[in-house]
Amino acid sequence: MPADAGEVLFLEGDACEHVYELRDGIARGVSISPDGERQVTAFFFAGDQIGLPVAHTYRFTAEAVTSLHYVRHSRHRWNEALITSCRDEGRLLPSICAEQDPIFRRGIIIGRNGVLVRICAFLVSIVDRLPQIDGQLDFPLTQLDIAAYLATTPETVCRGFRQLREAGVISMPRRDRMLIRAPARLQAIASGAAI
Repeated sequence: MPADAGEVLFLEGDACEHVYELRDGIARGVSISPDGERQVTAFFFAGDQIGLPVAHTYRFTAEAVTSLHYVRHSRHRWNEALITSCRDEGRLLPSICAEQDPIFRRGIIIGRNGVLVRICAFLVSIVDRLPQIDGQLDFPLTQLDIAAYLATTPETVCRGFRQLREAGVISMPRRDRMLIRAPARLQAIASGAAI
Protein backbone atom coordinates (compact mmCIF):
# COMPACT_ATOMS: atom_id res chain seq x y z
CA MET A 1 0.00 0.00 0.00
CA PRO A 2 1.22 3.54 -0.63
CA ALA A 3 1.31 6.44 1.84
CA ASP A 4 2.03 10.08 1.11
CA ALA A 5 4.48 12.18 3.13
CA GLY A 6 2.76 13.29 6.32
CA GLU A 7 0.18 10.51 6.25
CA VAL A 8 -0.49 8.74 9.55
CA LEU A 9 -0.14 4.95 9.46
CA PHE A 10 -1.43 4.42 13.00
CA LEU A 11 -2.04 6.49 16.15
CA GLU A 12 -0.55 6.05 19.59
CA GLY A 13 -3.15 4.49 21.88
CA ASP A 14 -5.22 2.91 19.09
CA ALA A 15 -5.81 -0.83 19.22
CA CYS A 16 -2.78 -2.63 17.79
CA GLU A 17 -4.47 -4.55 14.98
CA HIS A 18 -1.79 -4.48 12.25
CA VAL A 19 1.96 -4.65 11.77
CA TYR A 20 3.41 -2.41 9.05
CA GLU A 21 6.34 -3.67 6.99
CA LEU A 22 8.05 -0.77 5.19
CA ARG A 23 9.08 -1.60 1.62
CA ASP A 24 10.52 1.83 0.74
CA GLY A 25 10.54 5.33 2.17
CA ILE A 26 11.00 6.66 5.69
CA ALA A 27 8.56 6.81 8.61
CA ARG A 28 8.89 8.42 12.02
CA GLY A 29 7.60 7.35 15.41
CA VAL A 30 6.05 10.25 17.32
CA SER A 31 4.81 10.56 20.89
CA ILE A 32 3.10 13.51 22.50
CA SER A 33 4.26 14.21 26.05
CA PRO A 34 1.68 14.89 28.78
CA ASP A 35 2.36 18.63 28.40
CA GLY A 36 1.67 18.44 24.63
CA GLU A 37 5.26 18.45 23.35
CA ARG A 38 5.79 16.48 20.13
CA GLN A 39 8.73 14.07 20.42
CA VAL A 40 10.17 12.09 17.52
CA THR A 41 11.11 8.79 19.13
CA ALA A 42 12.52 6.96 16.11
CA PHE A 43 12.98 6.91 12.35
CA PHE A 44 12.18 3.75 10.41
CA PHE A 45 13.44 2.71 6.98
CA ALA A 46 12.75 0.15 4.26
CA GLY A 47 12.78 -3.37 5.69
CA ASP A 48 11.64 -2.32 9.17
CA GLN A 49 8.44 -3.65 10.71
CA ILE A 50 6.62 -1.23 12.99
CA GLY A 51 3.55 -1.39 15.18
CA LEU A 52 4.56 -4.74 16.59
CA PRO A 53 1.91 -6.27 18.86
CA VAL A 54 3.90 -6.13 22.09
CA ALA A 55 0.94 -4.38 23.78
CA HIS A 56 -2.77 -4.09 23.07
CA THR A 57 -2.33 -0.52 21.82
CA TYR A 58 0.26 1.21 19.65
CA ARG A 59 3.04 2.78 21.74
CA PHE A 60 3.67 5.66 19.32
CA THR A 61 2.12 7.32 16.27
CA ALA A 62 3.70 6.35 12.93
CA GLU A 63 3.84 9.01 10.22
CA ALA A 64 5.28 8.88 6.72
CA VAL A 65 8.27 11.25 6.39
CA THR A 66 8.50 10.59 2.66
CA SER A 67 6.08 8.89 0.35
CA LEU A 68 6.42 5.21 1.12
CA HIS A 69 5.08 1.77 0.42
CA TYR A 70 4.23 -0.77 3.06
CA VAL A 71 2.57 -4.11 3.59
CA ARG A 72 0.02 -4.26 6.38
CA HIS A 73 -0.16 -7.60 8.19
CA SER A 74 -2.97 -8.45 10.59
CA ARG A 75 -1.92 -8.88 14.21
CA HIS A 76 -3.31 -12.42 14.20
CA ARG A 77 -1.41 -13.41 11.06
CA TRP A 78 1.80 -11.77 12.33
CA ASN A 79 1.52 -13.68 15.64
CA GLU A 80 1.04 -16.95 13.76
CA ALA A 81 4.09 -16.16 11.60
CA LEU A 82 6.11 -15.38 14.74
CA ILE A 83 5.20 -18.72 16.32
CA THR A 84 6.08 -20.58 13.12
CA SER A 85 9.29 -18.58 12.78
CA CYS A 86 10.37 -19.35 16.35
CA ARG A 87 9.66 -23.03 15.83
CA ASP A 88 11.43 -23.19 12.48
CA GLU A 89 14.28 -20.74 12.10
CA GLY A 90 13.63 -17.59 14.15
CA ARG A 91 13.34 -15.39 11.06
CA LEU A 92 10.93 -12.82 12.60
CA LEU A 93 12.84 -12.29 15.83
CA PRO A 94 15.19 -9.74 14.21
CA SER A 95 12.15 -7.64 13.23
CA ILE A 96 11.29 -7.22 16.91
CA CYS A 97 14.81 -6.01 17.60
CA ALA A 98 14.65 -3.76 14.52
CA GLU A 99 11.64 -1.86 15.91
CA GLN A 100 13.17 -1.53 19.36
CA ASP A 101 16.69 -0.60 18.21
CA PRO A 102 15.94 2.95 16.94
CA ILE A 103 14.09 3.78 20.16
CA PHE A 104 16.94 2.38 22.29
CA ARG A 105 19.54 4.14 20.12
CA ARG A 106 17.78 7.50 20.62
CA GLY A 107 18.30 7.19 24.38
CA ILE A 108 22.01 6.62 23.85
CA ILE A 109 22.30 9.54 21.42
CA ILE A 110 20.36 11.93 23.69
CA GLY A 111 22.64 11.00 26.58
CA ARG A 112 25.74 12.29 24.81
CA ASN A 113 27.29 15.58 25.85
CA GLY A 114 26.93 18.45 23.43
CA VAL A 115 24.46 18.99 20.64
CA LEU A 116 27.06 18.67 17.88
CA VAL A 117 28.06 15.26 19.25
CA ARG A 118 24.38 14.23 19.24
CA ILE A 119 23.89 15.48 15.67
CA CYS A 120 26.92 13.49 14.51
CA ALA A 121 25.84 10.40 16.43
CA PHE A 122 22.42 10.69 14.80
CA LEU A 123 23.94 10.99 11.32
CA VAL A 124 26.25 8.01 11.96
CA SER A 125 23.24 5.95 13.10
CA ILE A 126 21.21 6.55 9.91
CA VAL A 127 23.77 7.10 7.14
CA ASP A 128 23.74 3.45 6.06
CA ARG A 129 19.93 3.39 5.96
CA LEU A 130 19.45 6.36 3.61
CA PRO A 131 19.18 5.79 -0.14
CA GLN A 132 21.74 7.39 -2.43
CA ILE A 133 21.01 9.47 -5.49
CA ASP A 134 23.95 10.29 -7.78
CA GLY A 135 26.43 9.50 -4.99
CA GLN A 136 24.67 11.73 -2.45
CA LEU A 137 22.44 10.71 0.44
CA ASP A 138 18.75 11.37 -0.05
CA PHE A 139 18.16 13.37 3.13
CA PRO A 140 14.45 14.24 3.46
CA LEU A 141 14.53 14.74 7.23
CA THR A 142 13.62 18.24 8.35
CA GLN A 143 15.52 20.21 10.96
CA LEU A 144 12.26 20.31 12.94
CA ASP A 145 12.09 16.48 13.05
CA ILE A 146 15.79 16.16 13.85
CA ALA A 147 15.41 18.72 16.65
CA ALA A 148 12.40 16.85 18.05
CA TYR A 149 14.41 13.63 17.93
CA LEU A 150 17.49 15.17 19.59
CA ALA A 151 15.51 17.15 22.19
CA THR A 152 16.82 20.50 21.01
CA THR A 153 15.70 23.36 18.76
CA PRO A 154 15.68 23.57 14.94
CA GLU A 155 18.01 26.59 15.20
CA THR A 156 20.53 24.53 17.13
CA VAL A 157 20.38 21.79 14.49
CA CYS A 158 20.88 24.43 11.79
CA ARG A 159 23.96 25.78 13.59
CA GLY A 160 25.32 22.25 14.01
CA PHE A 161 24.92 21.47 10.31
CA ARG A 162 26.60 24.78 9.46
CA GLN A 163 29.57 23.89 11.72
CA LEU A 164 29.89 20.50 10.04
CA ARG A 165 29.76 22.08 6.57
CA GLU A 166 32.36 24.73 7.51
CA ALA A 167 34.64 22.01 8.92
CA GLY A 168 34.34 20.03 5.67
CA VAL A 169 32.70 17.05 7.37
CA ILE A 170 29.52 17.24 5.28
CA SER A 171 28.18 19.18 2.33
CA MET A 172 24.58 19.78 1.40
CA PRO A 173 24.37 20.65 -2.29
CA ARG A 174 20.59 20.77 -1.86
CA ARG A 175 18.37 20.98 1.19
CA ASP A 176 17.37 17.33 0.72
CA ARG A 177 20.79 15.93 -0.24
CA MET A 178 23.86 15.32 1.88
CA LEU A 179 27.36 14.17 1.17
CA ILE A 180 29.50 12.84 4.02
CA ARG A 181 32.92 14.19 3.04
CA ALA A 182 34.83 12.98 6.09
CA PRO A 183 33.18 9.84 7.53
CA ALA A 184 36.02 9.16 9.98
CA ARG A 185 35.80 12.74 11.28
CA LEU A 186 32.01 12.43 11.62
CA GLN A 187 32.49 9.23 13.64
CA ALA A 188 35.16 10.89 15.79
CA ILE A 189 32.92 13.85 16.63
CA ALA A 190 30.06 11.43 17.38
CA SER A 191 32.39 9.76 19.85
CA GLY A 192 33.11 13.05 21.60
CA ALA A 193 36.19 14.43 19.80
CA ALA A 194 36.29 18.20 19.31
CA ILE A 195 35.47 19.52 15.84
